[in-house]
Amino acid sequence: MVKRAIVAKDRVNKQMKRVGGLVGCQMPDEMATKADATQSLLGCLMVIGGAEDRASDCRLLQAFAELCGGNSARIVLITTASGRPAQSFAMYQAAFRRIGTGDVRELWLDSHEQANSAETLATLAQSTGIFFTGGDQARLQFLARSRAIATLRRLVADGSLAVAGTSAGATALGPVMILGGNVRGGGDDRDDDDRNDQDAAEDRLRMGPGLGLLPASVVDVHFTQRTRLPRLVAAVTRHPSNLGIGIDEDTAALFRSGRFDVLGRGEVVTVDAVPAADPPAEPAEPAGPGERVPGMRLHRLRSGDAFDLERRHPIT
Repeated sequence: MVKRAIVAKDRVNKQMKRVGGLVGCQMPDEMATKADATQSLLGCLMVIGGAEDRASDCRLLQAFAELCGGNSARIVLITTASGRPAQSFAMYQAAFRRIGTGDVRELWLDSHEQANSAETLATLAQSTGIFFTGGDQARLQFLARSRAIATLRRLVADGSLAVAGTSAGATALGPVMILGGNVRGGGDDRDDDDRNDQDAAEDRLRMGPGLGLLPASVVDVHFTQRTRLPRLVAAVTRHPSNLGIGIDEDTAALFRSGRFDVLGRGEVVTVDAVPAADPPAEPAEPAGPGERVPGMRLHRLRSGDAFDLERRHPIT
């Protein structure tokens, strides 16, 4: 047990060093201080593929907490997507407290009026990190044109806030979001407590406006685990100017300064529509055996890899 704990801690420290290196900040083996993190690490998006570890070393949650200021972070959990918000909040609050972040608050938004209220805007402005939980992303649609989301866009753009989303909360971050549909894949986006037999039987791709925090993208989650490549390809076919980003469970793409870096134990797959005038392109690294999709350029990225969002190509 002691050896396991040492190995887990070493993994976390290495991950934190990498996170610090992404933004030009040198992190020691111990976690960064609030001053280091606040001055150097805010103003980013962490997009998590769902089912992140919340019980042992919590690597992705710990990385996000460090981005928000470490032990002095002020994290607001937006539980609007969840069908059981109180339960979702309690689970994440316990996980963040386990890794040393004590100031974790819930913000459950259920109306335009609440999302536009001065109280909500003040809560967002006083936080150092915002975390969208999973559930059903359709419950987040009404926020797309709210003052709350406009405030988050501004705070991320000016480098004063870190935002994360997991599962449905990650799917909602782009300008358009996948609302559901199997498309020969492995099931709907909803977390287990928000799914039913009718949802699982639905086969048609459904999309709608997203929150627009992550530009020019469409996100799918639980990617390998639920065989989501056909669905993401269909989404990019419908919105060819957007980069498709498929993220495995317990895996994250960390976006900042025109790139994203992969964290966690799984993989991230990008799907990019190739203009008709371009010659057929073979991806440098396809998403998997037999996964070469006509008219699409696919790349597979693992932990430690990075992707240039302007060139839409892995950084080597």
